[in-house]
Amino acid sequence: MMTPKEIAWRLLEVVRLKTAEAAFRSGVLGRSYIHDDPSTFRFCIDLESQLPSVPFTLDARDDEIEASLVGIWPALGFDWSWSSDGAVWHRAPDTGRNWPQVFFGKISYRQGNPFGDARVVWEPSRLQQLVTLALIARRYESERARAVDLIVRQLQSWYEANPVACGIHYVSAMECGLRIIAVCFALDLIRPEIIEHSSVWCCAASIVHSHADLIAGRLSLHSSSGNHTIAECAGLIFAGVLFSELRGADRWYAVGLKTLRQEAARQILTDGGGIERATWYHLFVLDLIGLVERLLDSRNHEIPAELTAALERGRAFLAVFAQSPADLPVFGDADGGYALSPFLRLSFETFAAQERLRTFPDMGLTLVRPGDQSRLTLIFDHGPLGMPPAYGHGHADALSLILRDDSGAILVDPGTYTYTGDQRWRHFFRGTRGHNTVLVDGHDQARPETPFMWSRPFVAELVAAERLEHGQVRLLARQTGYRDPGIAHWRGMLFSPEVLVVWDGMRGAGEHRFELNWHLGVDLDWVSENGCICLSDGSETGSEFQSSGSTLVLDAAEMGTLCFAHPAQSGHRRIRLLLSGGKISVHRGDTDPIRGWCSMRYGQKTESTTVSLMHRGQAPHDFLSIFCLTEASVALGDIERSVDWFRRRAF
Repeated sequence: MMTPKEIAWRLLEVVRLKTAEAAFRSGVLGRSYIHDDPSTFRFCIDLESQLPSVPFTLDARDDEIEASLVGIWPALGFDWSWSSDGAVWHRAPDTGRNWPQVFFGKISYRQGNPFGDARVVWEPSRLQQLVTLALIARRYESERARAVDLIVRQLQSWYEANPVACGIHYVSAMECGLRIIAVCFALDLIRPEIIEHSSVWCCAASIVHSHADLIAGRLSLHSSSGNHTIAECAGLIFAGVLFSELRGADRWYAVGLKTLRQEAARQILTDGGGIERATWYHLFVLDLIGLVERLLDSRNHEIPAELTAALERGRAFLAVFAQSPADLPVFGDADGGYALSPFLRLSFETFAAQERLRTFPDMGLTLVRPGDQSRLTLIFDHGPLGMPPAYGHGHADALSLILRDDSGAILVDPGTYTYTGDQRWRHFFRGTRGHNTVLVDGHDQARPETPFMWSRPFVAELVAAERLEHGQVRLLARQTGYRDPGIAHWRGMLFSPEVLVVWDGMRGAGEHRFELNWHLGVDLDWVSENGCICLSDGSETGSEFQSSGSTLVLDAAEMGTLCFAHPAQSGHRRIRLLLSGGKISVHRGDTDPIRGWCSMRYGQKTESTTVSLMHRGQAPHDFLSIFCLTEASVALGDIERSVDWFRRRAF
């Protein structure tokens, strides 16, 4: 329910939108942002860099650098190539259709629109490829002229093809904020080469002016607040500081900084996690706050304590899980977008000592590394759904887990794939079936309302986390996502360098359909070996058992065994998976229902292997999954004692 204050704010936003539309139709809006004299602005004429130094790591391959130099830039999971035809900025990379060039408030861009996924067409128009080109120009003298020329032509092309308030690229105030920052950084990095190029600076001034005014009137506040708000505030602060000569600059700066202080303190949790419970967006938010901090420091502005504290908490959190964006485990939504550049390393300057057991109670994640020498890492998700009241970027993944070693994922979170594309795929990738946890009666753990809204959120709780002898760690948690059918889901785990035991206990009454899914992180063929069902990545010989897009079913009421090989740094890690409690099925590329898919990059999905265990019957009911991670024999006594302990605690 919206508060009276939010209702008033949204009504005011409608009035502002109507006013902007009238100004757009009369032509007044566009004319008010034309700047013919860049000498008005210090940012456009100073020979010295106007932006702080930030850590970039241009670790692109030669072919990727060449692609950038000829105008090829990935639009998330789709191909995009710049051309001098201005229509390229409006052509949807995912559908090939053209987004309409009308007043932005009239464009249908939500799910079900006839043009495509708006998030995809927005990606090239963030103009972050200009930052990459600027980094290439700085590093490679031989390519400098090509890179600078392409920056100039793309920026002018975008400006001419996107009159103020016209088209899809003005729909999102966040996109405008990111574009301000990217344009300013790109031009500042190549300042010596373009200082006399007045038309480029005129474009930049007009973009910054129009975008900042639009953001100031359309901030994402109240129930719409989130990572969008952070990006919008950052854009306002950059505009206010770098173009202080503009009318409205003081207001942009004041509003942006005040709101950013509030949101940084709120969105970066006490334990350093992110309130949206989406780790990729958490990095996105921290990078934006970090860019603002560097800018304020470079101009000798006072840095609010809220920003400093939020960065300290958030970076310490990230350091426990990763040392680069590529290493970051993904929970919740992830679109693969960046605050400024894929080569920015601003949030990875903190080092954290490896711990065997670390829980982040606010974020609801526990990281386990069993034993001092083990390369295995388990991350257990026992946190809330996301940021209330909409929980927009959260997934229904209570008590899910991922398991990986130095070579990659063994059990994965399948990803996000799409926002406003096909509703079935959006539902699968953010729903419970798309995660390593239990589904009851075919229902998600929360109720999906829209592509960015859940209702009836679950409550998850970590009940126990303790270290045992011989490098073992024991975890127990529960969640309430199935309170309507009267089921409480408990999950207990025993983890050591040799074995991962997962016990799932469904406590309640009545007949139900229980489904446990394990999403494997390696691309596997199905083969038959000595009468057992084995999964192999091709490292071992065997006859092909099934083709993609089909299902293999084993009747295993007591116990079934599957084997697969995971490529480790020292050869292949052969893993046996013992399952009990239901009928085993192996899925790859299924579409009805959707199972056996993974999306490691937004906009792209690939067939993968999902192992399911299903049972229809009376509650209470238990599933038991035993991952034998080495060739060493498993101590069955330890497993039996832990399962008994889990059951006693659950009752």
